[in-house]
Amino acid sequence: MPSCARPSSLVPVLALVLASLVPAIAVAGEGKPDFSGTWTFVQKRSDDLSQKIAESVGPASTVGSRKSEQVRLWIRSWLEGLSEDPQNHVLTIVQTPAEFKSGVGDEANIYYFGREATSQGPDGGNLKVTVAWQGSQIVTEERQAKGKGRIRAVYTLQPGGRALQVEWHLEHDSMKQPLEVRLAFDRTDR
Repeated sequence: MPSCARPSSLVPVLALVLASLVPAIAVAGEGKPDFSGTWTFVQKRSDDLSQKIAESVGPASTVGSRKSEQVRLWIRSWLEGLSEDPQNHVLTIVQTPAEFKSGVGDEANIYYFGREATSQGPDGGNLKVTVAWQGSQIVTEERQAKGKGRIRAVYTLQPGGRALQVEWHLEHDSMKQPLEVRLAFDRTDR
């Protein structure tokens, strides 16, 4: 009889051991994943940013209008900065049921669930910004109030909660074609 009692007493212990080995995904309200944390860019799992930028944005400088130059320089410095110095370009996300804050370094974008807000774009124009859940993904969008410019980002927390993928889509009049890049990040906290 004592040998029969042993296996049943091991079940709770084994369950605890297995639970500690499998990292859980933090869950925000309503069963949605919590993206909050600090994330470091991972070049080897991301698209080739130099190639994608060259195809969409064009050369590093042109003789065109100042406004178009501003946007092109911003795109280049932001994305190339990620791959050139990932340790100093940490993505920070703070998520609550009402807000989604996302930014690299000192830059922070704030989006409000359930309502459109206004922010200022890199060329000084006004942007209409939104955030919404699409299944278990968070989708942010910034659209020029006047013009065709648009930035759309789709945030996907990978199984285990230690990796994040951001699919970033940018359209602007100063670009040859829309820029679409897949950016990978690893969690640096928790």
